[in-house]
Amino acid sequence: MKIELICPYNKELLDQIDGHPVSVQVSDLEDIHPAAQYVRESGNVLSNIIVEVEKPLSAITFQKDWAGIPISLFVPEMGSFKDIAHQIQKIRDLKTHIYLPAENAENLTSCRILASLGITCCLVFGNQAPDWDLLSDLMTYAILGNIPHAPIEPFNYIADHYVPENNVDWGSLYFDDPLKCLHLDSNGKVSLSHRDLINSSFIAENISMIHDPIANEGYRNGINAWRQFFLDNHPCTLCKGWKICLGRFLSCGNQTKGCSAFITEMLSVVEQFRTQHQQNVGQGNLS
Repeated sequence: MKIELICPYNKELLDQIDGHPVSVQVSDLEDIHPAAQYVRESGNVLSNIIVEVEKPLSAITFQKDWAGIPISLFVPEMGSFKDIAHQIQKIRDLKTHIYLPAENAENLTSCRILASLGITCCLVFGNQAPDWDLLSDLMTYAILGNIPHAPIEPFNYIADHYVPENNVDWGSLYFDDPLKCLHLDSNGKVSLSHRDLINSSFIAENISMIHDPIANEGYRNGINAWRQFFLDNHPCTLCKGWKICLGRFLSCGNQTKGCSAFITEMLSVVEQFRTQHQQNVGQGNLS
């Protein structure tokens, strides 16, 4: 399977991509449908339309022509539920995942509301620390809650992919996993991540140069970057929750105390979820 490419909505660039899964970043909601249509016309496979807007979810009118388009929608907040209530069914029917900044405590409540209504939410962890206690409550609800609800990421992804012997890297939820995706600028230059793209850090001048990514030194260094934590004897490597964090929470305020307590508790919840799942499977096999 070819690696997924994350690129801007640029027709000339899309024409140069040969059969890769593609996630296209658009700057305007009105570009969602034409961008999706052009990806398919270019012979590529549409993975996602990524769009970030500065207005709340409640201020967005979901369009009929978005049907069948997988959309990752980044918004600062949910806004008034009263203003969004009439669109809940439409959002649920569309393939839309809502991304909300975790540092805003109101968004933690909004995630619970939206997920309970069948809308998948994904928390975005920035440079400011979230309310760890509220985040812990939401995490427990997401993983162990008995009432049916849509996924709240990254919690459900981690719980579903956790096995004690392996690490869980959930960067793909944020298009930040070079094992699965690479980023292109408007000229086709290749970066390992969105952050590298912003910083003009490239591993290739165009995608044709990395048909075999592992042969690229920059790529090899990027997928092994986590090892630097151990070379630096970083405190994160002593955290019990390392295997389900891999240092991804470190940017939240750049302090390890709050995130370490949270991720350690999460590991306990994930292990409890795994035990319950195994028991349920065993009971099913006996029936």
